Amino acid sequence: MPTPSPFSRRIGSERVAGTRESVIREMTREAHEHDAINLSQGIPDEDETPASVKEAAKDAIDTSSQYTITWGLPELREAVSERYAEWKGVRYDPETEVTVTTGTSEAVVSTLLALCDPGDGVIYFEPTYESYIPAVQFAGGEPMPLDITDGLELDADALWDAAEDASMLILNHPHNPTGNVFSPAELELVADVAAEEDLVVVTDEIYEHIVYADDYVSPVEIDGLAGRTVVCTGLSKTYSVTGWRVGFALAPEPLSAELRKVHDYTSICAPTPFQRAGVEALSLPADYYDDLSDSYERRGELLYDGLREVGLDPVKPDGAYYMLTRYPSDADDTEFAHRLVREAGVAVVPGSSFYTEGSADWVRFTFSRNEATVEEALRRLDENRFW
Repeated sequence: MPTPSPFSRRIGSERVAGTRESVIREMTREAHEHDAINLSQGIPDEDETPASVKEAAKDAIDTSSQYTITWGLPELREAVSERYAEWKGVRYDPETEVTVTTGTSEAVVSTLLALCDPGDGVIYFEPTYESYIPAVQFAGGEPMPLDITDGLELDADALWDAAEDASMLILNHPHNPTGNVFSPAELELVADVAAEEDLVVVTDEIYEHIVYADDYVSPVEIDGLAGRTVVCTGLSKTYSVTGWRVGFALAPEPLSAELRKVHDYTSICAPTPFQRAGVEALSLPADYYDDLSDSYERRGELLYDGLREVGLDPVKPDGAYYMLTRYPSDADDTEFAHRLVREAGVAVVPGSSFYTEGSADWVRFTFSRNEATVEEALRRLDENRFW
């Protein structure tokens, strides 16, 4: 029996009212409970982490068990600055414009808490990564979701209209959960709208090195956008170290100074040994990133073909490592996802978790796992079809 509450008043602040556990994390727990293959959460297999990066972390534990400077290890901030100047042609001052955060999610939340006033409109594109919705709520912002489900393209008129009442815009690129890569023309539209309506842009670019589209560019490569943008990214996906929780917030000094206030009093600093290992990660040669993208593209093709063979309807992504998949069933997305994990032994995410309200007629698979794991998941789906 649950313990009776000793409180006579409502427990929980307004800022968390209605917020529930992450559905992605819930489905991971379901996978453990039912001994299912977890294709819900974007977790790579352990053999994906570069050996030299793991060794650097092990070595750092012997000498680096205490706090770093709140903004991050100086050597890591310098390495981040150098790499992003090389990759994107934008130089961030490692002293004032690079902040090492406890993962990319903390970078996003700290930015919203620092730059969003209660009632400020915050635009984001749905389906959206599920954490943006509570992050806007925690900051007291007014959510302004724009649905791009049909066609996965930005609607210029809808964006201009929304921006009139907005202060911020969140842009996930490449996009989770769709795997969409916005075109340079769409990014130029965002830049024009942001400049005209004086928006702060928050980009989540954690999948920046997992891209299959030839026309991919970072938003900060678009003229005029870098000066009003906070780039949130990190080590997790590029180096397959999702549990290390080392992220980066890159932004002009006036924006960085504000988000650092929140970061300082919440996280203090990211794990020190993993920051030191991040210096090694950022020293890897250019062909590492080509091989990474090629590897995930192969796995994506494997999953795409396999899902079609078992009678599902996947959408091929242009980046990241997720695949939206429609299914031939009258079940709602949550019911279908729970049947998959319990009857087929494969965990996925119901599509409705990526919307502020309503349901969806698809689920999300990840192909972050290695090829052998993806193949086993497809075998289970083939042998346990209920749709």
